Amino acid sequence: MNALSDIKSKIEKNKEEKRERLLASATALFAEKNFNNTSISDIVNKARVAKGTFYLYFKDKYDIRNHIVQEISTDLFDEAMKELKKHPEITHFDDSMIFIINHVINALVANPTYLTLMNKDLSLGVYSQELTKILEETDHLSLYELFKEGVERENLNIKNIDITFFTIVELVGSTCFSCIVNKVPCPIEDYKPYLFDLIRTLLHAA
Repeated sequence: MNALSDIKSKIEKNKEEKRERLLASATALFAEKNFNNTSISDIVNKARVAKGTFYLYFKDKYDIRNHIVQEISTDLFDEAMKELKKHPEITHFDDSMIFIINHVINALVANPTYLTLMNKDLSLGVYSQELTKILEETDHLSLYELFKEGVERENLNIKNIDITFFTIVELVGSTCFSCIVNKVPCPIEDYKPYLFDLIRTLLHAA
């Protein structure tokens, strides 16, 4: 029985290793050649797996990109939320949101390749085509849940929490891409005060 369990464990480990190799290869190629110039053949060749193996884990090139974006954005915001916990003096909801967003922006400035991979789809891992699936699978307090709790706790007059959250995410993703990658309309540090003021306005608009 133990031998059978060991075999099953090795098979699962091997499958996970192949999936991780595919993700790592796709990430490197998308950053190097960009998404449009990368083929599935490129990805499997770099990962040293058969082409059929790719389809055991991902539907197509867009699917593997979505997984990469989800993992990067989720990690970025998870790290920001961990840092927030180190600052108990930040008690107001909007200050908490600004802290998290600022932390993520700084991480993107330090790793501009992330934005190249994600284009403008910062996504947070929470509002792409897999929004419902991601929210259901999250086993810890997600940014969305933090946002919803904060709105309810401070009794903010937001008519539609989901739409407001989506708007803030989209705003941060698009402005980060424009300011960090293209320096348009200005460098991100110059744009931050305007971005943060707009977020506060969205949170407190009647």
